[in-house]
Amino acid sequence: MAENCEKSKLLLFLSAASEEDGSIASSLFESDAKKMDVMWTSHSKVLSAANGNVADNTASMADLQKSDLVILLQRAGSKAELKSLFSSWTGKHEVWEIPDQSDVHSAISQSIGSLLVRLILQGGKRKPSPGQSGANQNSAVPRKQSASPSPREAVRVSRESKGRRGKTVTIISGLTLDEAKLQELSTRLKQICGTGGTVKDGKIEIQGDQCDRILAELQNRGFKAKRAGG
Repeated sequence: MAENCEKSKLLLFLSAASEEDGSIASSLFESDAKKMDVMWTSHSKVLSAANGNVADNTASMADLQKSDLVILLQRAGSKAELKSLFSSWTGKHEVWEIPDQSDVHSAISQSIGSLLVRLILQGGKRKPSPGQSGANQNSAVPRKQSASPSPREAVRVSRESKGRRGKTVTIISGLTLDEAKLQELSTRLKQICGTGGTVKDGKIEIQGDQCDRILAELQNRGFKAKRAGG
């Protein structure tokens, strides 16, 4: 870690209502960030000690100041005012609205997926090093294949719904990989996007509008992939 001089940034999940929301968010972020080799770590605090049971985990000004990004998790309909409690703090923050019912976990997971894509596009991914994530990290596009640059230039990521009964599919075309490598890359993209997909006629099809996530992953694998269409 010291050899590449890369310093992790700190993300603070700040719960406005339930201490559990922050714990879930931090746990999911840590797991996914590690899989995607993103240079961020996280922790969680609560906005206030109104419940009486979480006073020891209440956020302080020092917690906010040492964090590179603060995400306020607030339940639907609530009005948590971060600036009213920390008026002198001027750091970067976002507000995520969390549903009240049973889909809390999936809502947080989806938001974290989008956040990780943004962090990667902003340069938050650690440079690859030997022994990390082994086959998953480099199996689809080994560096020794760089003698053929033209396929890397031709990769396109597009979204399609016409003729698919209203369902949207993300298509990756222009890949000159053999069938085994296509299948490996398809499996990895499905894992990142949390959805299904297939390989068809030399193209990879991933269910849903996954253009941003797929572009980020391909670019980090060395492809000069571009978005095509709308």
